[in-house]
Amino acid sequence: MNNSLAFVGRENEIEELRLIYTERRPVLIIGAPGVGKTALLRQMRQSYPMLLCEETTSLRRICDSFERQIGWKHYKMNVIERKNRLITYLGRRGEPVALDDVALTPPRVARFIAHLIERVPVWIACRSQLAKDIGAVWQYLYNFAQVELGPLTLAESTALIEAAVEIGNVQPEICGHIRQLHHMAKGNPRILEELLIELAARQYKMDRAFGLHLLDLDRRIHELDAAVKAGSEPSASARVI
Repeated sequence: MNNSLAFVGRENEIEELRLIYTERRPVLIIGAPGVGKTALLRQMRQSYPMLLCEETTSLRRICDSFERQIGWKHYKMNVIERKNRLITYLGRRGEPVALDDVALTPPRVARFIAHLIERVPVWIACRSQLAKDIGAVWQYLYNFAQVELGPLTLAESTALIEAAVEIGNVQPEICGHIRQLHHMAKGNPRILEELLIELAARQYKMDRAFGLHLLDLDRRIHELDAAVKAGSEPSASARVI
């Protein structure tokens, strides 16, 4: 799928994040899986300088991610030494730091984030700001702005599908089934993208209900297969087959 389609229907959120970046405020980007949090962070990073860590489950992995981007080697330093070196450097650098997929943060990761908050604007993408979901870092988030990504509306799904047709990703006949595709995806951009990828990969008899059911089944099978290969947990929609 063309990368430009990832932001159809998210123009307001992008503009809000641009303002937050300019004002150097910390921000929580909140939304369900697949709603586009990672895509927005990557898009912002293309236009505005920031370091982005997409693996935030442990302090060691956070250090690994930032050190790769900076070009550092840690040699025989332990994780505490690496963490302290990073905090000093990132504070001196002064650019916003983005942490993706933050959830159930253990105390050590939460303290690291708290140190960053004192020095630079911190962006956090998460499913929820509640302590039961985000973990120990919740206590440091009292002054964060919040940008919430909800499901796409029917109009936004329509714009995305029509854009995909216009650039030749899928056949024009799909425009007659926009409402059904929006319903199948439940407004989730990632699921809608997966449906469009399936439509681009093979021909479905969209004039029959069976064609839509087969399309949804193929998408779920592919999602399950990808999850098995990656060793991750498939989404709830993929498990219900």
